[in-house]
Amino acid sequence: MKLTVIIPFFNEIQFIGRAVNSVFSQDFPLNDIEVIICNDGAIPNSEIIDCIDVAFQSSVLVVKNLFAKGPGGARNTGLDMCTGDLVAFLDADDYWLPGKVKEQCMAIKSGATFVVTAYRFDTGATVVLPPSTIRKPVDVFLNRGIGTSTVMVARTLLNDLRFKNLRFAQDIDYWYVLACCKQFRYAAVGGCFVEYSTGGSTKNKWVQLQYLHKVLRINALPWVQHLRVLSSYVLAGLYNHYIKRLLK
Repeated sequence: MKLTVIIPFFNEIQFIGRAVNSVFSQDFPLNDIEVIICNDGAIPNSEIIDCIDVAFQSSVLVVKNLFAKGPGGARNTGLDMCTGDLVAFLDADDYWLPGKVKEQCMAIKSGATFVVTAYRFDTGATVVLPPSTIRKPVDVFLNRGIGTSTVMVARTLLNDLRFKNLRFAQDIDYWYVLACCKQFRYAAVGGCFVEYSTGGSTKNKWVQLQYLHKVLRINALPWVQHLRVLSSYVLAGLYNHYIKRLLK
């Protein structure tokens, strides 16, 4: 099997070497790894490749984003160019921990087509667990915890499906679309295998809620499910950011 890793890049020049090194440090044949860095910013491609270990540069392709600006368009550029049987996503300021690819490949060999892991924040010991199951597509919205940099999928699941042009929540929208496919087979492997950078994420929960509402409308969820998802998001936010602090 060949693995393609798609990395959207904007200006994370100080982190990109770490991200790529974490890919090639996995227990997977180096000759079967293809990394596509999709450049969505103004930093020249040559400067990006110079940050990559010389030993890995021949397996790394740096290309300009060919679609709408933003992480969705950048990932679409990589999806159109990838040649792997397996496709994984990694944000430029995140990195993988040892054992990730091995565990996910085992799940795919067992029949899964969409595999995720837990991830931890770079600000401390907080670990976010993924949903244990996704029984129906709406569970993608209700059972949150799928970190983009943890996702590995079988190429056969993707077909021609691509990320929508959304500034935020384009990833959860994409997971929902994939979950609607008959080839979707979800698996969450045990263990935390990704460190997530909080520096690039929006801290404005109102903006996040607005984009989640937009995604639910785009996918034409029935209003009962729509309200259920939004209320679940608000209640979880209140608990995590206010009530949990009061209980400490």
